[in-house]
Amino acid sequence: MTKRRASNKKPSGLNKSLGNSLSNDREKTRKSHQRAKYDGNDIENPAFMEHEVNHYIDSVTDETSLEEFLAKAELAGTEFTAEKEQFKIIEKNSAIVVPTRVDYRANLDLQKENEHRLRIPRRPAKELWENMEELTRLENEAFLQWRSDLSELQEVDGLVLTPFERNPDMWRELWRVVEKSDIIVQIVDARNPLLFRSKDLDDYVKEVDPAKQILLLVNKADLLKPEQLASWKEYFENQRINVIFWSAMDDVLEPIAEDGENVVAIPSTSTTNMFITNKDELIAKFKELGHVSDEPSAKPVMVGMVGYPNVGKSSTINKLAGGKKVSVSATPGKTRHFQTIHIDSQLCLCDCPGLVMPSFSFGRSEMFLNGILPIDQMRDHFGPTSLLLSRVPVHVIEAMYSIMLPEMTDPSPINLLNSLAFMRGFMASSGIPDCSRAARLMFKDVVSGKLMWAAAPPGVDQEEFDHLSYPEKKNRDIGRVQMEKLAKLQLLEGDELKGSQFDSQHFSGTIGVAHVRDSKALPQRLGTVIPTAPTQANDKKHYKGKKDKLRRIYNE
Repeated sequence: MTKRRASNKKPSGLNKSLGNSLSNDREKTRKSHQRAKYDGNDIENPAFMEHEVNHYIDSVTDETSLEEFLAKAELAGTEFTAEKEQFKIIEKNSAIVVPTRVDYRANLDLQKENEHRLRIPRRPAKELWENMEELTRLENEAFLQWRSDLSELQEVDGLVLTPFERNPDMWRELWRVVEKSDIIVQIVDARNPLLFRSKDLDDYVKEVDPAKQILLLVNKADLLKPEQLASWKEYFENQRINVIFWSAMDDVLEPIAEDGENVVAIPSTSTTNMFITNKDELIAKFKELGHVSDEPSAKPVMVGMVGYPNVGKSSTINKLAGGKKVSVSATPGKTRHFQTIHIDSQLCLCDCPGLVMPSFSFGRSEMFLNGILPIDQMRDHFGPTSLLLSRVPVHVIEAMYSIMLPEMTDPSPINLLNSLAFMRGFMASSGIPDCSRAARLMFKDVVSGKLMWAAAPPGVDQEEFDHLSYPEKKNRDIGRVQMEKLAKLQLLEGDELKGSQFDSQHFSGTIGVAHVRDSKALPQRLGTVIPTAPTQANDKKHYKGKKDKLRRIYNE
């Protein structure tokens, strides 16, 4: 006889969340009853007070107009009452706008004229406050003025700001890291360094202490070709920016050619002093900038890691430390408070939470493509897909996902997402391709580097820069059957496809059939008998699942 298993007192399965809610509600009721019983004068008993053990800071990058109004009112300390009056609801339906190369260049010129107005909030000077109440009041005033200046900047025609960090607690973490650190390392993504770099951050560091060192660490450099890295190297040298190219994934940056042979490797630090090939060289570079002392009583050099979410700050720290010291996630915003990691007795790293700093952009689509905003929170997937099609050639996407798209002057995002969803079997419950799931899959490949686009440095033609990333177009027939099925199901758009469908429907030579409302009474009125097709004994079809069944029925 087998031993009886002890029953699990905690809820499990589908009722787990419901059981936890009931248990928490019962616990709150018990504690409130005890407070009412022992504290007759409504005095809080410290024994029954709930204390928050861990304090996490949530990042706030998107706000509605009402949330923005309430946040500014809270910073200003304004109290108001609302009255019911006449109101009007204005609906704003923004269309998808894909910028062309001419628009992109014109927007860059406008950005250069107004880049001095892109500032980050400053911490009030120590001479202006004496207690915490005065410090909080001055910080709120500084945040309010900062947000008002950015709102005025957005009113300039043609300028669009990226969703930036609006939570003051996140900026307080940045202030602490800057004040504690001797070296401020701003980590950026090698695919678009200027989007992730904040010039005003360098100015703020020098305002805090002119003796602090500043370093630009270009992460994910293994995704670029050596010629592309050489172009960025020349640009940073002309701008007199102290930069190091780095990869937190590989120990040695050796690009691989398409035929499998190694191309010219990236030069080491011994020749150019800009490319770092392993963690020991990067640690030595940090110690050199910090002027490390060999005295036993000397304090370790503090290196602050600052940058956007998902640029690789935590991965870089883990690689330098030789193990998993901080948590790493593909979702932006994993780190929510600064933490220190000791490398040795002479060097200490300080990880700052990822901050979305104000910068110019073409909108939220570019934020999703660069991994700044979480892809799972994306609601409009056609806008980012259109922007991706304007940058990456169609034949590169077709070769990667083994699909074929109709030849069009302007590629359609609907055709791409329908083809990708149909090829991967992403079907909705209604039997049509699930475009949102296909878009999330493709954008995650873009963020991880499988499907890549890299921005060219200023002064370099983007088309010539793209020729280094993408191979030449080859004649391929993979995916033609899938494209014909989608065209037959009328899931592809385009003038040529609509014209062919019209020709097949009206010039096919078929004989029209009259439709009668009451089809059952038709034989009685005509006095004839309509023969029926003989039924087969074993005509039942078996399918693996509901989606497979809907897909087969829809294809038939």
